[in-house]
Amino acid sequence: MTALRHRFSVAITAAALWLLASGAVWAQNTPHVLLSNGSRVDGTDIRARSDGTVILTTPNGQREFPRGQYVKAVAARPADFDRARQLAQQRNFDEALRVLEQVIQANRFLDWDIQARIVSAQVLSAKGDHAGAATAYERLFQASPEQRNESAVLSGYMTALLESKQVEKLNPLLDTMIAKGARADAARAYLLRGDLKMSQGQVEGAVMDYLRTALMFESERTTLPEALFKAAEGLEKLRDPRHKEYYRRVAQEFAGTPFAQRAQGKF
Repeated sequence: MTALRHRFSVAITAAALWLLASGAVWAQNTPHVLLSNGSRVDGTDIRARSDGTVILTTPNGQREFPRGQYVKAVAARPADFDRARQLAQQRNFDEALRVLEQVIQANRFLDWDIQARIVSAQVLSAKGDHAGAATAYERLFQASPEQRNESAVLSGYMTALLESKQVEKLNPLLDTMIAKGARADAARAYLLRGDLKMSQGQVEGAVMDYLRTALMFESERTTLPEALFKAAEGLEKLRDPRHKEYYRRVAQEFAGTPFAQRAQGKF
């Protein structure tokens, strides 16, 4: 593994741990059922049968919702879900995965099984088991196909494919994202395509994709500093003196970001 690829892998692990710490996607703590007409039925307890029928306990008694007659059923936030995330942040990955599997089994059809699958994939990425993470994402998509439309989830899956060198699966996804994705998603896809080319030793091609990201998606501030920094790294590898210009821009325009810190002293 080259030094550049090693730094990239370290960055992937750090990003996965940040996602685990952020807890941005989870909040609800009241059992409820969402119906297709947009209404919500709250309850005090909820469970699901193996066929997907949900039984919600309400102040007026129990109500049954057969699978297909509700949009989503949500249980109260499991304490084990938060415990697993804490274990992962402490790098106790195997125990975190064991607890998450318990959450999945105990909350089938009750939303937290899906959330636990997402976190399981992130934990596997943080652990460095990228092939396992890719498989976890694929199982997530089988359980909840709509998760393929979630940008953060799809980005995590594509990164796992990149790191596990499953190029035959990754390339079609990148092409589709670039051609049809929202601007933020297309920018991320260009970045990943650059990373793929860099991992294959195609430095010039990688630099071109990083520069495309920076020029075509300049308004996407979440990807711009990364694109500029990686372009600078590639240009430096090619012994192109323009690399200093890009390092300087990252350091000056994106102060406070990890990329700005890494660019300091390189120009």
